[in-house]
Amino acid sequence: MSDYLIIPLVEVVLTLVLIVLLLVRGKQHAARRPFFFFLFNMNLWGVFIFLMRSSDKLSTALVWERFVFAAILIGAFFFYRFTISLTSTRPNRIAYYVTHAIFIIALCLVPTDFVVKDMQLMWYGKAPVVGPLFVVYIFSAYALLVSGLVILVKSSRRSSNMDEKTRIQYIVAGMVVTFIGGTTDYLPALGVSMYPLGIVGNIVFCALATVAMLRYNLLEMKMMLRKGLAYSLMGILLAAIFGSLIYLLSSVFETALSPISLTITIVSVILTIIATTLFQPMLPVFQNVVDRWFFRERYDHLRTLKRFIAETKHIIDLNQLTSSLVTSIANGMQSRSVFLLLPNPKTGNFTTHTYYGPSPAGELSFKANSLLALTMKDQDTPVDVKDTDVSPTFSILSEEEKSILTRNQIKLLIALKAQEELKGILLLSNKLSGQRYSTEDRQLLKTICEEVSVGIENALAYESIQQEHGELLEAMDGIIHAMSLVVETRDPYTAGHQRRVADLAAAIARTMGLSEWAIRGIRVAGLLHDVGKLSVPSEILTKPGKLNQTEFDIIKSHSQVSYNILELIEFPWPVKQAILQHHERLDGSGYPDGLSGDDVILDARILGVADVVEAISSHRPYRPALGLEYAMKEITSKKGTLYDPKVVDACVKLFRDEASVLRQLQLPVAITS
Repeated sequence: MSDYLIIPLVEVVLTLVLIVLLLVRGKQHAARRPFFFFLFNMNLWGVFIFLMRSSDKLSTALVWERFVFAAILIGAFFFYRFTISLTSTRPNRIAYYVTHAIFIIALCLVPTDFVVKDMQLMWYGKAPVVGPLFVVYIFSAYALLVSGLVILVKSSRRSSNMDEKTRIQYIVAGMVVTFIGGTTDYLPALGVSMYPLGIVGNIVFCALATVAMLRYNLLEMKMMLRKGLAYSLMGILLAAIFGSLIYLLSSVFETALSPISLTITIVSVILTIIATTLFQPMLPVFQNVVDRWFFRERYDHLRTLKRFIAETKHIIDLNQLTSSLVTSIANGMQSRSVFLLLPNPKTGNFTTHTYYGPSPAGELSFKANSLLALTMKDQDTPVDVKDTDVSPTFSILSEEEKSILTRNQIKLLIALKAQEELKGILLLSNKLSGQRYSTEDRQLLKTICEEVSVGIENALAYESIQQEHGELLEAMDGIIHAMSLVVETRDPYTAGHQRRVADLAAAIARTMGLSEWAIRGIRVAGLLHDVGKLSVPSEILTKPGKLNQTEFDIIKSHSQVSYNILELIEFPWPVKQAILQHHERLDGSGYPDGLSGDDVILDARILGVADVVEAISSHRPYRPALGLEYAMKEITSKKGTLYDPKVVDACVKLFRDEASVLRQLQLPVAITS
């Protein structure tokens, strides 16, 4: 069977499949019924074309050709009715009736010799011999098609819904193909040497129109062109390789590779290997080239936006994540402003957390129970703000909410959802170019927001944990300070001693390069290191003279008592060990356990030096203050014996270089030598 007969059968099978798809998957729409009749007549067109072409006699072919003309005209009529239903257009009444009258007149002329009077054999097959009123028939069919096309174009210009505009783009594209193909069908009958491509155009149109009816979120024609160009460039490259190899092999190895079929076979094998090797790595290269042509200055921003999707999974800092999000989207989409609203941890209200571009006009926030917030919970795709006026879901928005959107020139709303919960709302203002956000823009934004929603949820959880952790630390600090004050109330002479020791120990640790977390633990130990003195009678603490051995033994017990008091508290630092050991010395002469060397933990060695320096520098009941210079000489002279050399060096350096520390600790002026 030749291509001449196969092509109509392909069209018949395709339209049958499309009819089944429409009946099974098509949405309930007013345009569904006229579109079904349109497809049915396109199917009949293919059937009649096949019967005409396969007829043995020209007289029989003439009968089927007239059925072809009738099917085309009826199909054009139902296309016109389909466009009216699809766009909900109310056509001019006079034009409507005139169009119907022309259709009926032309349909009545089809069975007569006025349109097709005979059949003839052409170089490609059978062709009609047109009658005197053939032009009237062509005008009638084209009038219906052009009227439908005008309705589609006007509806596309009026519509603010990108999905509807894209659907119309598909149908218009198919219509153009049909016009071209249909024109080639009758030109041979007028003496033009051209193969009729009407049935091919019909196949393309039916496919595009059905896709437009079946799918709601369609890719734009621009995206189709981008993908098509990329594959075309790849095809051109492979075709060039194919042609070059045939020419090269047939020229160089003319004798060895004769006949030419052997050459083609060898080249096909080689090309298959080349295509398999190059297609996947080369296609992205061609796609990047085409994307640069289409997007120009947006290209780099869009690449950054797509890379951002992968990078968000590794960002847990909420401010970094949200700032990168709004900046990347604003640059990629060329938006004037982008606002990200996140729920307030306490109230749940959606307030502006981060934005790019001009600051919000007035307060940009929505209550947790606002109509907009509740509605966005059910949205899985970006929402055009103009849809809020026509959508039943958004028509209930309050005037205040609509005013907020209008005031900030919001054009697009996107819900950030994770685990079916609304984690944020992304608001995009108008584009710098004034153009609308395309369907491809929306699909990219939808993908980004789906990915980043999980990241924002994790970042919010991380920030919440950090906040709770900070609140717990503040509460702990408050309790520690309260315990420290209780000790000081029993010994007015050493009031402020624990605070000053804590501050000095922290400053020494910082000078030594310890982490802030370790420094915090040392400071806590400093604030509690004398809590055990609660068990020491106040008359011993405030005794102005020298202590006897019994009294001194009671004083020495305060380290162990402090440890016992704090024993049940689980600190995240070695606080209890530092307090227990802060009177231990490197040579083992300290108390309570006589530890030496590395058995004394670093925190205790730092705390011990700080305690000695503060005690010598300050007034005591049994002696006046000896001064900071005396304290420095004490720890320096016994460096390596009683005190850790590194700790002593850090303390000396601190007081030589950091005069501000002295003011903070309320100690005498720093030494000068």
